Order: sequence, then C-alpha cells, then structure tokens
Amino acid sequence: MKVVRKIRACVVPVAGALVLSVGLTACGGGGAGDSAAAKGGAGESQRTDATAVLTAAAKKTGEQNSYRTHQSGGSATEPSSDMAWQRTPFFSSMLIHGTKSADNPTGETYLVDTADGAYTKTDKIPGKDWFKIDSSGGKQTDTSRSRGLLTEFLGALNATGSAKWVGTEQVGGRPTDHFRGTVNFAQLAAYQGPAMSKESHDWYVDTMRKGGKEQAVIDVWVGKDDLVAKSREVSSGQKGQETIVEEYTAYGTSLKAEIPPKDRVATFDEYIEALSKRPGA
Repeated sequence: MKVVRKIRACVVPVAGALVLSVGLTACGGGGAGDSAAAKGGAGESQRTDATAVLTAAAKKTGEQNSYRTHQSGGSATEPSSDMAWQRTPFFSSMLIHGTKSADNPTGETYLVDTADGAYTKTDKIPGKDWFKIDSSGGKQTDTSRSRGLLTEFLGALNATGSAKWVGTEQVGGRPTDHFRGTVNFAQLAAYQGPAMSKESHDWYVDTMRKGGKEQAVIDVWVGKDDLVAKSREVSSGQKGQETIVEEYTAYGTSLKAEIPPKDRVATFDEYIEALSKRPGA
C-alpha cells in the first residue's frame, strides 16, 4: 500500500515555485523543554516501561496544538512529504515531493487547508496559481492527514500492549527512548478501548487491510519530554513489505499561512473547465 493512499485524501499535480509560506514562531505551553514529571508524564525511573512512556507520549502528543512531520518511504513515485498541522486556528499543509513528469515538471504537489477552505497549487489554469474548494457551511474538516500517522502508531502500540524498550538513542541531537512492538491487524480490529478513538482505529485497520497488510512492526523514539521524535512502520502481508518513516518537530509552535491573493485563486469549477480545454482532454 503506497503512502499516498494512507495519508492523503486527494492529490493534484502542481508545478512552479511555491508562493505560500509556512512560518514557525515559538510559543509557550507544551513545548519540548517542558519537564515530563511536571506534566504528569513518565519520569526517568520509568523510561524502560513501554506502557508508561507510550501512554504519556499519546497524552502529550494529543495535547499539542501543532507540529510538523517529514514522512518518507512507502512509494517510489512520491518518496517524501513535508506536512504541518495546527488545531487552533485550524491550518494544515502538505508538500509532496514526487517524480517529475511531463504533466508535473517539478514533481511537487502542494495542498493547504485553512478555516475557509482548501487550496491546491496548480499551473493548469491560465492566469491563476491555485484553485480553492470552499469549506462546507464555513467549517473546514481536516481530511488531509497532515498530522501523519503518529496518532495511529501510538494508539496501535498502546491498544495491543506489544511494545518493549529497545534502548536509548540520539535522534536529531536529542536523547530518546526507543520502543518497538508488533501489531497484528486482525487482533487490532477487535480492539475497543481508550487507547484509540473509533475514527482513528477504524481508519487505520481498514486502510491496512485494504492494502493487504497483516501485521506491522512499529518503532517509536520518544524524547525525555514524552514527545515523539521519530517513528517507523514496517508493514507486511500478501502484497509484500512496506516501510514508512516519520520525523516530528516544532511541537507547540504557531503556524502562519500566507493565503494566496484572491486574484490568483480559481474556483474548483474553473479548474475542471480549464482541464477540459487542455489538448488531449
């Protein structure tokens, strides 16, 4: 199962330089410098206790208002993605680094979700750089999966209780505790409990089953502040093996989006009309 099927609702080819920037500025609360013990997380004496550390990591991650994810692996045609997600005010972005082609010379796809709608960068509309799909009723639902797979990985490990402490390792210059567990999707499908929300559980199990996956070995590297620095999923089944690696940074930062100028943004209907007029359409 390719990464694109696992985390993305839609992908539209784009070309040219990006005109929307994501700025990150530090803000207080839930940052990487907070004491785990002070926040009710796993203390130093508990760092080899997988249940304690991963439960604390799931709680702390769930409390974060924002973070960034770099994902790699899973697809030969789209080998990596850079994602940003923020709960309030809602914002998310996904820059997919794919394979260059005649239809997409840069190989990049850029998607941005805001409170009033979703933007996609495109070179297919004369005089425009983006098209927008307005949010329904003025309320945008996060369907981009720009949070990556961290929620599912932690939830699956906590639900199955399979994780064990591997050792202490450096990730990005930070000391982390490395944990590894094996998740059987037939067993996970039967799980009902607090470790995973129904939405996260059902989506993950369904996606993996559709991809022919029977089990996955999941590794997570958890910082001393109980925030996850890195994860890796090696899934296997009838359709072979697949590896996905994610790295997480900028927890608790403030994401600022430079919304494209209105005169450079087309409607979705205008985008479809432009595609219908292209040669060979």
